[in-house]
Amino acid sequence: MLKVFTILYILFFSTSGLYPQDSWILQPSPTAKNLRTCFFSDSLNGWIGGDSGIIFHTSNEGKSWAFQPVVADYAIISMYFVNERIGYALTWEVDATPPNYYGTRILSTTNGGDHWNNYLFADTSLFLNSIYFLDSLNGFTGGTEGKIFYTTNAGDSWNLSVMDSGIVSGFPIKEIKFYNSKIGYAVGGVFDIAGVIYKTTNGGRNWGVQIVGPEPVFDLYISDSLNAIGVGGDFEYGPSKVSTANGGLDWNYHEFGIFGIANSIGFRTKTDAWISLGIIDSFLVSTNAGADWTQTAAPGGANIYKLIFVDERNGWAVGNNGVILKFNPDAVSVAENNLSVPESFVLYQNYPNPFNPETRINYELRSSGHVDLKIFNILGEELMTLVNGKQSEGSYTVSFSADNFQSGIYLYRLTTVGKTGKEFSQTKKMILLK
Repeated sequence: MLKVFTILYILFFSTSGLYPQDSWILQPSPTAKNLRTCFFSDSLNGWIGGDSGIIFHTSNEGKSWAFQPVVADYAIISMYFVNERIGYALTWEVDATPPNYYGTRILSTTNGGDHWNNYLFADTSLFLNSIYFLDSLNGFTGGTEGKIFYTTNAGDSWNLSVMDSGIVSGFPIKEIKFYNSKIGYAVGGVFDIAGVIYKTTNGGRNWGVQIVGPEPVFDLYISDSLNAIGVGGDFEYGPSKVSTANGGLDWNYHEFGIFGIANSIGFRTKTDAWISLGIIDSFLVSTNAGADWTQTAAPGGANIYKLIFVDERNGWAVGNNGVILKFNPDAVSVAENNLSVPESFVLYQNYPNPFNPETRINYELRSSGHVDLKIFNILGEELMTLVNGKQSEGSYTVSFSADNFQSGIYLYRLTTVGKTGKEFSQTKKMILLK
């Protein structure tokens, strides 16, 4: 049975994805420890951080990495550099011996990390998750208890922001990002309770909050003053995204219907985007500004926990066991030449997959019309019709039970006919494993 599953897994995932698998190239790594964060100030200078307080720096596009000693015993969980010289990092500290320090140590450098200063954050009851700076003086940090702090003097002192948190008071902050000096977002939440997004319009002095879904949000990309996409999820329902097109007044929530947790999002261009899934060796990739997403395998079975794009040609990702990936810009033209995405709907991968005996198929209609959703065997023979009729614009979920089917690969095809009479169709594979 294991051999059969392995063959089916290879068959399935070798055909998924808009991009070829060599979009990311595995790089030589200076460490075998888990990497949790990375930051590049430009195409040459970058830093990676991870378990046991390790930080490495490259000044030559990752051709070589230099170890940078810091005073830290636990993982580096967040980094931000204003330029190639000024940077900040966070690490938690748990000391079981007196004087029992518990809290967050803030690291800072003014010479590219050749030397790191450090101090324990004043509130030792907090564990900070994110640090972000607008410039060399003005920065923000946040974490547990739903608190956000700001500094106007390069971290010499921190001030508590005013939080309009209401019923979500105390929900952890996972990430902070700003669009400009006034507009910023913070994301977070708690598994199986709520995902929350905070927004400021006065430079981080005051923050309003919204519940945007049932699962936490871990990262956010801000396109402009109106559009932003957040990603998150949990172990049971998989990765999810939230998006706004009106400056955060309303957020649309969507589950991707696959396994994994979306922990990081990066846009290579205004249209091409990547999401890392952490606990599984895959990415989600979009070529139309996040409207549609397709799963694609990460090279070498890598579990990626942070990705970043410096520009259209330079992207980096890091993860477990010291994995470092570099984006391959030569793969872009191949992907674009093979792109074919229907315009009238979005068909998502079924979840769970593989399944036994039930699974869910999610899709979105961008306009009303006649809809057919059918099941086929691997030979293309029609086995069952799940949907056949007119449907309005919106999101739909259809359950499929395969009690009477044998283990194997099956196909499901969504076909729509709109008001113009033009037909669109897309087919995806799923695996029944009994």
